[in-house]
Amino acid sequence: MKHLGNTRSALENAHAVITPETHVRTALAEWPGSAIVLHIAPVIGTRARFVQFTAEMPAGAAAKESAHGYQRFAFVLSGEVEANVDGEKRTLGEYDYVYVPAGVAHSLTAKSDARVSVFEKPYEAVEGMTAPGVYWGNERENPGFEFEGDDHLIARKLLPDEVPFDFMVSTMSFAPGASLPYTEVHYMEHGLLMLEGEGLYKLQQTYYPVTVGDVIWMGAHCPQWYGALGREWSKYLLYKDMNRHPLSMLGSGL
Repeated sequence: MKHLGNTRSALENAHAVITPETHVRTALAEWPGSAIVLHIAPVIGTRARFVQFTAEMPAGAAAKESAHGYQRFAFVLSGEVEANVDGEKRTLGEYDYVYVPAGVAHSLTAKSDARVSVFEKPYEAVEGMTAPGVYWGNERENPGFEFEGDDHLIARKLLPDEVPFDFMVSTMSFAPGASLPYTEVHYMEHGLLMLEGEGLYKLQQTYYPVTVGDVIWMGAHCPQWYGALGREWSKYLLYKDMNRHPLSMLGSGL
C-alpha cells in the first residue's frame, strides 16, 4: 500500500514519529561518503534544541568533528568504527559508544559497512564549572538498574549522571508486557531510537505502534508513556537535555 502514501510517521506540535519507510538520505560535510538520515533538527515542531541523525558509513568512510564545535555522542548500531579522539584510538563495535566534548578534534572511520546513531548539541557552559571530558562505553556491559523498582524495566545511563554534562543518553529495556509506571510530563525534550522489539508509545493523546528503527521526538511537556508488546524484550536509545536552568536554554540553539 506504499503507493497510496500510507505511513506510520506523524508530526504534531509537540511530538513526531519518524519511521524507516519515510527516511530521506542527505550528506553532511563532516561525514564525506556517508549517507545521513537526519531525523531531528531545530526546524521540527516547536524547535528542537539538538540534532539526531543516523550515519550510514560504507567501509573506509571517515567523519571528523563538527565544524560548528558541537559536542557529539556516537553510538554504533552495526559494523565496526575506528574512533580517534584527541590522539586515543579505539575500535568500536555494536553498542559501543563515545562522547566527545565540544571542540575536541576527532575522527570516526568505518572499518566495515557501519551504521552510527549520533546526537549533537551546543554545550551550555556554566561559569566556574569544568566541562566534561571524553567518555567511552558499551551499553551491553552496563548492568543498569530497576526503574522505579520494577525488575521488568531496566534503565542504563550511558553517561555519568553529573552536573557538568548538559544532556544524558540512556537505554530503557522492557520485558514483554512491561510499561512505564506513569505518564511523564516534563520540561526536558527527548530524541529516541527503537533498538529492539516493539510496543506502543502514547504521545499527547495518540497511541503509536513502534518497532526497530523508528525515531521519536518529544518536545517539552509532551505527555509520554510506553508499553512493550510481543514476546521479546524491547529497548530504546533515549536522549534528554538536563542539568541546566530552562531559561538558559532560550539563548542556545543550533
